[in-house]
Amino acid sequence: SLFNFVVRDGNGVKGMVDLGLSKVPEQYIQPPHERIVKLNRSVHELPPIDLSKLDGPDHDQVANDIANAAEVLGFFQVLNHAIPLELLESLKSSANDFFGQAPEKKAAYRNGVSPSPHVKYGTSFVPEKEKALEWKDYLSMVYTSDADALGYWPNECKYDIIDYSFHIYCLLI
Repeated sequence: SLFNFVVRDGNGVKGMVDLGLSKVPEQYIQPPHERIVKLNRSVHELPPIDLSKLDGPDHDQVANDIANAAEVLGFFQVLNHAIPLELLESLKSSANDFFGQAPEKKAAYRNGVSPSPHVKYGTSFVPEKEKALEWKDYLSMVYTSDADALGYWPNECKYDIIDYSFHIYCLLI
């Protein structure tokens, strides 16, 4: 079944796309009453959030902007986050390396079989209960310590763990 192929076998959404999928399967289409369709146009034009202002008199406004964007759209863009470009590039490379692996290697980190409760690979958060599956694949790695990360994170995701552990932790929560 599609569910087994995507979720249990570890192929994920990427696996469907790699097969040449030309149409989104019904299981991924949100029921009409669950869709966000009547948003104000200005909501779609939320400006990037300047994180450098968190340390100044605009702290409360920035915090409110983050909360509003997260509640209304579920995502936002930030500026002046102080994360080195080298780290961001290494994270993108690690993600490409991880998601480019064979499905059985990724499936070893599925929720419930992962060697660590802090490392989870999946497509939807609770696919057995969702009305519509989520069109995404994710790898969640919670940083607790260098030893835990070095012992349990996928090898593709251990790039410069000692030097960047704090930044990685911040990006993942």
